[in-house]
Amino acid sequence: MSPNLMIIIIGVVACVALLWLGQATIAGFSAYRQRFTAMARSQLEEAFVFTGQDTLFMVKVVGTFVAAPLLGLLTHSLALALLIAALANVLPRVYLRMMSKRRRLKMVLQLPDVMLMLASSLRAGTSLQIALDLAIRETPAPLSQELGVVVREQRLGLALEDALETMATRLKLEDVELVVTAMTIARDVGGNLAETLDRLAATLRAKATMEGKIRALTSQGKLQGVIVGLLPIFLMLVLSRMQHDAMMPLFNTWIGWGVLGVIGILELIGFLMIKKIITIDI
Repeated sequence: MSPNLMIIIIGVVACVALLWLGQATIAGFSAYRQRFTAMARSQLEEAFVFTGQDTLFMVKVVGTFVAAPLLGLLTHSLALALLIAALANVLPRVYLRMMSKRRRLKMVLQLPDVMLMLASSLRAGTSLQIALDLAIRETPAPLSQELGVVVREQRLGLALEDALETMATRLKLEDVELVVTAMTIARDVGGNLAETLDRLAATLRAKATMEGKIRALTSQGKLQGVIVGLLPIFLMLVLSRMQHDAMMPLFNTWIGWGVLGVIGILELIGFLMIKKIITIDI
């Protein structure tokens, strides 16, 4: 076989391989984008936010494939590039989790007032359906949004108990499950639903007060955990500037990478231990 023919064959094979690799990369990127946007859309829709999933995906892509390599080239620091890429991948999920947590906490704080409102309406002689409509009009979001879904499902033919169970399953909040269970039992067995809601409101208010005190008492532990966790990273950056030659083996040798891996594992263990200590369930 002549050398020219061999070069042509190798070139054709390389072109085919590059085309196949490009198509596989595009297909994988498209599939990953669909999975991420579907996950983000689901969490945003739970918070009654119906836009923003594409923006979160672009933040992730630009941070990983544009900002991280650019900063790495400008600063000649692989560690900084990897840190920016990691933050770009983590921050959208952290944002969604924090938004969901804030919304759920606000609903828990609104529940006692809504229970008292329903009890007062029932004592005035109105039905539970009318009481729910009044509560929806008088209660701000996000709890009014969830109760609005319950009322709309009931008007479409779903039983009230089933609509409440659907809300409890969707929210996965212990307080909401307690309210739904109490209302379902009171409607099935009979009895004074208004009195049940009053007692439930007092219980939920006391529980929310206790949880607020626990959050206040454990906030110092959370701050200490953040400071202790970030202190080694801060010292590493400072020493990299002050003692550049002495710190370079930590980033350019196998032993240094191993030390960084051990540091990362110890940081994770310390974070989990502090989280376990300050997590108090009541």
